[in-house]
Amino acid sequence: MKHGTAAAKGKKIRDKFYLTYPKRLVREPLIYWCSRKFDVVTNIRSASVGEDIGIIALELDGTREAIDAAVAWFREQGVTVEPIEKNVIE
Repeated sequence: MKHGTAAAKGKKIRDKFYLTYPKRLVREPLIYWCSRKFDVVTNIRSASVGEDIGIIALELDGTREAIDAAVAWFREQGVTVEPIEKNVIE
């Protein structure tokens, strides 16, 4: 039996991701909808959005379960989601 697993389940964490929007989604308010649908706090750290593509560095604060659900939802919408491994946007 692992110690601390139950306590860690509800622990708030912060993960950082690059979101790449295809042309058809550039004008959609997906980050807004993500914050409404899931118990996460969104923080845009940087963004480059044009007519053809959008690239956003996004922090998500919440439980592991909520963040995983939000990431899965973004992918279901057609957004490419990649974790930011290092603190390149600190």
